[in-house]
Amino acid sequence: MAKGTLYPIENGYEDHVRDNIFRFMHQKLGVPQDQCKATWRPLFAKTNQSLKGLRVGGYKFDSDEYWDFIRGGREEYLKPDPQVRECLKALPQKKWVFTNCNEKHARLALKSLDLLDCFEGVLGADFMGENAKPDAPAFYKVLQHIGAEASSTAMFEDSLRNLRQAKSLGMMTVLIQSKTMLEETDYTLESAKGLPDPAVDVTISVPHLSDLKAHVPQLWPHHKI
Repeated sequence: MAKGTLYPIENGYEDHVRDNIFRFMHQKLGVPQDQCKATWRPLFAKTNQSLKGLRVGGYKFDSDEYWDFIRGGREEYLKPDPQVRECLKALPQKKWVFTNCNEKHARLALKSLDLLDCFEGVLGADFMGENAKPDAPAFYKVLQHIGAEASSTAMFEDSLRNLRQAKSLGMMTVLIQSKTMLEETDYTLESAKGLPDPAVDVTISVPHLSDLKAHVPQLWPHHKI
């Protein structure tokens, strides 16, 4: 949830969750340990969500048990960053978390980050049902729920796949650079840093107030998105 956007993907939590997914596959689904990663990768690439991918692959399991298993241990990795909180509090717009994680664990992560009160709510895997980012129906459902037009909405993401969908609908798009974009492309870190993409309106390194005011001043009241 929000990896690379509200907290740095390099903090180890994403690797921890992924290792937990492989342990779940081995311990709960019977996938041989040395085949978990190879089994998971094409299913995730197809669906952009591990739970959905495993279901597409024919595996049956309880979704609540799955989320509790893979998302445990967040406290070791997710710590408050006062600069991220300052940035979110300074933005005058209503803010929502749109995530492929389920709502329960997204809220627990926000609580660990001391950011839960910065958002109107969380729209995640339970809300989206059979869809997930970057599926267009997931975006339409979110826009309808929050009562917003795409043209008046900004999306912050570290995923180019998700931003391309957002841009196609008319949203403003802000890319927060992380290794996620490298996993989605063939680019090296150095070449990707300066790489233009038509789906990206603004690129920043971290969601800190000074960066946003410098690169996205239109988010403040005297500007319009």
